[in-house]
This record gives sequence, C-alpha cells and structure tokens, in this order.
Amino acid sequence: MSWVSLASTVVAVEPAAVYNGSYKGTNDPILLRIGNGGAGQSGLIQGFPSPLADAFIDFSISKGESPFKVAWYKSDTTVTINYLQSNIVDVGITYSEIAESLAIEKGIAKSPSYYAFRDHFILVGPPSNPAKISNSSDIETIFSNLYTVAEAANTTIPVRFLSRFDKSATNIKESGLWIAIGQIKVPWATAYSTWYHQYVAFPIQALTAAILLNEYTITDRGTYLSIDSSLQSQATIFKASTDNATDPLLNPAHLLVGAKAAHPTIADKFAKWLNSGLVDLPLTIELGPPRAILKASCPKRSKIGGPDSGAEGPSLRWEYLDNRVGPDQRYTQLQSQQA
Repeated sequence: MSWVSLASTVVAVEPAAVYNGSYKGTNDPILLRIGNGGAGQSGLIQGFPSPLADAFIDFSISKGESPFKVAWYKSDTTVTINYLQSNIVDVGITYSEIAESLAIEKGIAKSPSYYAFRDHFILVGPPSNPAKISNSSDIETIFSNLYTVAEAANTTIPVRFLSRFDKSATNIKESGLWIAIGQIKVPWATAYSTWYHQYVAFPIQALTAAILLNEYTITDRGTYLSIDSSLQSQATIFKASTDNATDPLLNPAHLLVGAKAAHPTIADKFAKWLNSGLVDLPLTIELGPPRAILKASCPKRSKIGGPDSGAEGPSLRWEYLDNRVGPDQRYTQLQSQQA
C-alpha cells in the first residue's frame, strides 16, 4: 500500500492548531497529537461550545491530570496513517476500515479501532446540472449517467467532475463509485481525461474549486456547511447520505491509537473517553454563515472486530440555528432541540 512506503518521506510537520481547553498556560506540554482532515477543518477538533480537544483537556484535568495541550495535524486518512507510523501524531481519526485494519495488522496502530462517529458524503454540482442527473436516482446510477454524458462531450455546458485524487477517504469513496458502475476504462486510467479534474487539495479548498469551476464533486456535509453562503448558493446537492448503515455515501469515522504514541497513557484515555459517553454535553460546532450546528454524542460501544462490532457510532447532525441570537442563547436553543 502506498501509505506505508510514503511514511519514510515524512519530515518535520507543524500542527495546524494547538488547544489548551480552559487552561491558558503557555508552557503546558503537548500530550496528545490528533491527525484528521475534513472534520478538523470543519471544527470537530476545536469549536463552540464543547469541542473534542478542549473538552478532553478539561475532562482530564478535572480527573487530576496536570494542564496540557492538544495539537491537531491536518491530514487525510492516508497521511494520518503515515503520521501514526512516523510518530508525528498519537491518534488519528480516519475513514477507511480496510486501511485501518491493515494499520493494526502491520503494528502501526493498536487494536482495537474505535467507531467515533458517522459523517455523510454528498454529491454536489452546478445548479445548471448539465449532466441532467436526477436526485431520485441512486448514487451508482448517477455516477453512470455522469460518466456517459461526460464521455460523450456533446453538452452545451461541459460536464466535469473534480476528484481530490489524494488517497483521502473522499477520493477512496469516489474511486470506489467509479469502479462500482462497471466501467472498464475508469477516468483516471486514461492518458488524459478532459472531464476528470484531478485536484489535490484538502476538503474546503477542493469544494471551493469545484463550485467556482462548475464541476460535480463528492464532499462531506460538514465541509459544505463550512464554506461561505455565497459559495453554497452556487452549488446544488444532488445526493446526500442517509443514516442507513448500508448507504454507500455514509462516511463512518474511526479512531486509531498509534503504536508509537509519545504519551500512550493519554492517547488510550482519549480513545476510551471518546468511546465511553463520558462527554457531559453533545459535541457542538458553530459554522457559518449561514449558522449551522453539528451535534454528536459519543458512542458507548463500538470496538471494530470486538463483541460490539455491530454497534454504530452516532450520526453527525447539522442543524441551522437563528443567526440573530447570541452564543448563550444559541446554546440554550441547541439544548432544547437535544431534549
């Protein structure tokens, strides 16, 4: 697998952000390093009012730990596993069960892998919809129609698809969908495809490019709600994942604990905390504009391959709240919705 050989090329990497919870000591050590891409960009690692990093710090200190910091490293699934192998991060939130199982088998991560949460992929594209796809079709039919129309190249407005082409979970999902429709000549296997746009970038940057270029693409719901409303208005969601465990657009996330974690006790405590339901409040993230809130409680059971392997993680639920109210009122409104 390419993500194994890539690890040898990894050099010093700086975190995208460092968090210290409610404790603002500048000299507190970094005891936990988290690798993740899309959810981190959307605010799941740090956000209002109870993010993963800050909530875990505060919880740990309340249980007797000395103040410490948590660092977030921006990395897609493939790079996250590389970072675990190279001891750049201690834990990783990833989105490919096959890659996760291989990482455990090769000793890069410890067993088990923890089901953290469920996110949702969506297919977006230009409102003009030059491929004439229907949101009533299943995602395989939609991809088949996209392929046929794009290859024919006879539409007034060109049909193009943007692929992150970076071995991220989004790229893996998209590639699997192209393969699933039974096309012998997958778009990336040709010498050059005029309609298959290979754009290596992180989620927000890739989605922004697809919208500005009037291209179809696969992204996740959190990324879509993280971009400016002026960009959202230039895109149409043609297909979105449901919460059905068999939905091909469901995007389950798992937590891996690195075998080389610099502070294994803290890393293990984070995994058990995330997986035990010990978070006092739903994880909530304020995005916008327009204002959107991500709500997700932590699962109580979810070891892959263990006695609870059938358990599903919580769904990430995005809900719009009133822009006109202040943070305290928004939080009260959120709590009333949760009840």
